[in-house]
Amino acid sequence: MQIYDIQIDSRQHELTRHGTPDFPLAVYRSEMDKFVLGYTPWHWHEELQFCLVLNGTVCFRADGREFHVPAGGGVYINSGIPHMAKPEAAPDSTYLCLDAGPGLLRGFAGSVFEEKYVRPCLADPAMAAVALTGEADWQRKILSGITGIFNLNEEKRPGYEYEILIRLLGMWLGLMENARSDGGTDSRGQSNAAVQVMLRYIGENYGGRITVEDIAAAVSFSASECCRMFRRVTGETIFSYLNSYRLEKGAVLLRSTALPVTDIAYETGFCSASYFIKQFKKLFSVTPRQYRAGA
Repeated sequence: MQIYDIQIDSRQHELTRHGTPDFPLAVYRSEMDKFVLGYTPWHWHEELQFCLVLNGTVCFRADGREFHVPAGGGVYINSGIPHMAKPEAAPDSTYLCLDAGPGLLRGFAGSVFEEKYVRPCLADPAMAAVALTGEADWQRKILSGITGIFNLNEEKRPGYEYEILIRLLGMWLGLMENARSDGGTDSRGQSNAAVQVMLRYIGENYGGRITVEDIAAAVSFSASECCRMFRRVTGETIFSYLNSYRLEKGAVLLRSTALPVTDIAYETGFCSASYFIKQFKKLFSVTPRQYRAGA
């Protein structure tokens, strides 16, 4: 399956249903140059995500880190962790993306798998995002598992769900044995949760005036602490993200409506059309009119 757009709500929560309620797993072939924005914007979801780069180099950002992943490498991103991906140099960079619901690993409610392994690992800051360079045998097995599951999901021969689950459990076991922390905690979990709330506030209010104090009130932290946590998780400032988010919303309106550029500028929170055009060209390397025309 190929995917060219990420549908997200005002919380930056991905709306795409990965698989079905009775088998919550999906594998996508993501060709970056065919995405509406040319990259995957910030979002999060409940599913566990395993990625394998097939072509070019992709920069994944999650948990305050950047993973520059060349072809053959990958990354694991835990449930609920805000993340994004951009191609580096080659715009046609491509990666496989496996999204699996934690329920596949838990079994029944209250099981030893849920209580002893899944729940602790989902809350473990060391497992928020894990590089899969392929240097270690356990990483190579996970990367191979992504390809295997993709092929099984495409073929869908009888019993393929069992075959996929067996491989997924092996990948999960490899992660637990090699990436899990020794039980120590840090503030990363709190930061990721707080940034989710900040993303939601921005998503619901980007069309108007937003101050750091407004965002701080939404998460019940000081303005300085909000700025620190946001930069720690995303690698950018709140207002740099806000500016990009407004431009992304503007790009969607340019492609999906016939609204004049001036109206789009004001609707997405910019104080003038000229500033919107200037910032848009800086981010997308084309003017709004060229973007609308498909340049």
